[in-house]
Amino acid sequence: MRIKFWGVRGSISSSVRGESIRNKVQKILSLATPADIQSPDAIDTFLDSLSLSNWSTYGGNTTCIEIRDKSDNLVIVDGGTGLRELGNSILHEGFLEGKGKAKWIFTHTHWDHIQGIPFFVPLYSPGNTFEFLSSVDNLEERLKYQHSFTHFPVPYDSFRATKNFRFIPEGKAFAVTDSISAISKSVRHPGGSFSYRFEENGKSLIFASDAEFNLDEMENIQDYLNYFRGADILVFDTQYTFEESLQKIDWGHSSASMATDIALRANVKKLVMFHHDPSYDDEKLDAVYLRALKYKEMFDPDNQLEVIMAYEGLELEV
Repeated sequence: MRIKFWGVRGSISSSVRGESIRNKVQKILSLATPADIQSPDAIDTFLDSLSLSNWSTYGGNTTCIEIRDKSDNLVIVDGGTGLRELGNSILHEGFLEGKGKAKWIFTHTHWDHIQGIPFFVPLYSPGNTFEFLSSVDNLEERLKYQHSFTHFPVPYDSFRATKNFRFIPEGKAFAVTDSISAISKSVRHPGGSFSYRFEENGKSLIFASDAEFNLDEMENIQDYLNYFRGADILVFDTQYTFEESLQKIDWGHSSASMATDIALRANVKKLVMFHHDPSYDDEKLDAVYLRALKYKEMFDPDNQLEVIMAYEGLELEV
């Protein structure tokens, strides 16, 4: 499986302000030497040597990821604001001419996971086919509600693509593509949410965004550990710092320390920190990431677990 992240924020999208861009430019110029800017190649080399937060950004779009199986079949997970750019990127794959096909998985239908749908161009092209596979009950009715005229001026019926909806009971294995299978498991979140474990050729990816695991949950976590066990990649909700998570019980999100504890206990190979708080700028996310790495080092001296930070454009292969 190949995974690409199109939206990594939680709750609401967050744009990069002009002041932040100015600060980045100032930082870059302060680090550069005359040799670093003497040619386009030298500039590229210099920029490549900097951390992501210096030359770029983690991104401000909300939840949306792309999964490709070994035959390059497309699977979309959620439809936050990152979905718009995903849609534009696949138009050349037949979706502009009405020849595209994709599967679509939904964790839940809070705004930050569906707001990109009205701006997803492939849905407006007749001939395209989308199969919605989800453990969310009444998914189509929920999506239609977003297109109420009081909420959005374009009606749901303007989507001319073929849309097939299939409800998958929690815990029941189902085929996503010819080579990818999946199973869902509910996680603690206001209004409910589902995580999904995807498997292909013995490799596994778990997407567990919008999941609250606090100290109480950790005392009765064995069932979840069995579910997470041995995952090659675990994409996990780490919106809060540990201190914030103690202050925001029942808000529906976790911390990096909780995610790390779970990943280590379940022998996960790679943990991806995800669903970043919209109030965190790139420097704050850097600090959160470094703190997470230090926490991991205390309990993982042999470095069995890799921890990375999700950012828009990140591509991983299982």
